[in-house]
Amino acid sequence: MSQTAYSEPFRDLTEYSKEAKERMKASGSAILIMKENEIIHEWYSGSHHFEQGARKIDVHSQFNVYSTRVTYIGLAAAISMHEGYLKLDDKISSYFHDLDKNVLGNTTIRHLVTRCTGLKIKGNSVKRIAEPGTLVESKRPDLLAAIIMQTTGKTVNEIISEKVFYPLGFSHSEWAAEGKNTLVCDIQSPGTYPTIRIGSTLGDDRNLYVNARELALWGQLHLQKGEVNGKQILPRAVFDLAVNIQSPAALDRTLPKFGFYWWMKDGMVSYSGDELGGEVPEGSYQILGASGCACLVIPKYNAVAVRMYNSLHNDGKYDYLHDIRTFGNLAVKG
Repeated sequence: MSQTAYSEPFRDLTEYSKEAKERMKASGSAILIMKENEIIHEWYSGSHHFEQGARKIDVHSQFNVYSTRVTYIGLAAAISMHEGYLKLDDKISSYFHDLDKNVLGNTTIRHLVTRCTGLKIKGNSVKRIAEPGTLVESKRPDLLAAIIMQTTGKTVNEIISEKVFYPLGFSHSEWAAEGKNTLVCDIQSPGTYPTIRIGSTLGDDRNLYVNARELALWGQLHLQKGEVNGKQILPRAVFDLAVNIQSPAALDRTLPKFGFYWWMKDGMVSYSGDELGGEVPEGSYQILGASGCACLVIPKYNAVAVRMYNSLHNDGKYDYLHDIRTFGNLAVKG
């Protein structure tokens, strides 16, 4: 185990994270807390996989963040909207000409980024399962990435690299197309061979690898509305789109509310699947990936909390909702 900024107030969070790592059968984990733009707690544990000779988890370790990546696609969309390439309430039928326009109906990009299209799309087939803006469904960031490419002529990777990674000097955030020793392996289940998910570099696939520090800085960029070290690297209006509630007004008030894929804390929500802990203050927002990686932004405390895991194991006993809520509650407590 290595650590660079251990803070006693976060002892409970760290101890809980150790227990969670064991429960979810992860080989490695990390916790990082930023407050007032400074790292106040940083902790690393375990190794890149369970096999002999595995590299130890450290500040350079890049985890596959899985669905946490959708906020990168969301920010690329917000940038594209600010630059006039598309609009939040554009009908998606304007972009997917191979899909039945009558079934797509009045479904918009707003419905897409807030997970309430009411559609089931597979290939060139589309089926309506509910009216737009009436239920919460799985994410389809690939559709948003396709719209971005169609309207801007650029991939998500190109936009985010140009606007964020290069200006901020990020060197541990990438859509991995080949393996290297800083990439943390996925653990499917104990005893199985560890794997690395590589894919295209377009930015629309589940192969975004990030280290804990740069995921925290990603959250910090949103918290500061694009301002970094006194310089506005992206317009505030971009983040007004991305991290304010954009769910349709007609959505049942008890259902989760979203920004551009970010899960927003809203006091009216009483949804059983809410991923934000009860102690997390109003105005906070969070994103969680399948491997356990998460980024929680807490504007009330000018803070960002990040956790990293590498487990895709699910034996039916692990309660991910209890786990992610506890993470948020303990981060706030610290």
